[in-house]
Amino acid sequence: MKKINLLIFILVIIIAVLGLTIFMQKTTQPPVPVQQELAVVEQPEPVKKPIVHYPVPTPPPVTEVPDEETQEQSAAPEVKEPELPKTLPPIEQSDQTIEEALQNLKLGDSLSRIILLENFIQRLVTTIDNLPEKKLPRAHLPIVPPKPPFIVAGTEDSPQTSRRNFARYANHVKLLETLDSSLALKLYIHFYPLFQTAYEQLGYNNAYFNDRLVYVIGHLLETPEPNEPIALTQPVIVYKYADPLLEQLSTGQKMLLRIGPENRSKAKKILASYRDKLINLHP
Repeated sequence: MKKINLLIFILVIIIAVLGLTIFMQKTTQPPVPVQQELAVVEQPEPVKKPIVHYPVPTPPPVTEVPDEETQEQSAAPEVKEPELPKTLPPIEQSDQTIEEALQNLKLGDSLSRIILLENFIQRLVTTIDNLPEKKLPRAHLPIVPPKPPFIVAGTEDSPQTSRRNFARYANHVKLLETLDSSLALKLYIHFYPLFQTAYEQLGYNNAYFNDRLVYVIGHLLETPEPNEPIALTQPVIVYKYADPLLEQLSTGQKMLLRIGPENRSKAKKILASYRDKLINLHP
């Protein structure tokens, strides 16, 4: 009996030693390093700035308009500066500000009535951008188009343009002639951030509106000078130019054809003057 107890005691000691050895091995074994996945931080793409060829300078701060008494005391008379807002509103809320600014141009009631002031800057930018294209969205025109109908001369078999059409564009050409170019450019420079915003809203995030404006004016100045009257065709309803070279012109160049040679000459001269100034706006 004592031998059995002794054997059991020895077995218990052996089992305890083995268990302690196993336990120590587990506790002293160096921990397996846990590989942590490094979070990949996506770097934002750098904002691409447009390559600017004809920069528009930052306008000087707007100063208070002196009162009449101060002006009378001034020794040398100065040209009256336009009344402009010190800060620009968001483009979606700019209609009232633009209307007040355009009053500086003193166009008179007859010419002011052909300007569409609702979303004026957005309309103007959209129209300018589309002038070198084949189609122009009439819903976005910044001015009231001439009243129809389009007058045709010649015969039913050989239609041609009529000089009576030219008078339909008299007010539009007069608007160009009446504008004080220096004052108009001051307004353009002051409100340029809104023009750029409207251009970017069309999807041109990496383009500069003044560069586009200079290009469009140059494109219009390339309008050919065909002899009058111009032969037309009427395949269905709308009249087209019989000369394929004229028919493939852009919508802006066709507009200059429709106003007639005399009006076109005036318009080209004014546009060329504006282009020369727009490419030299840098301070």
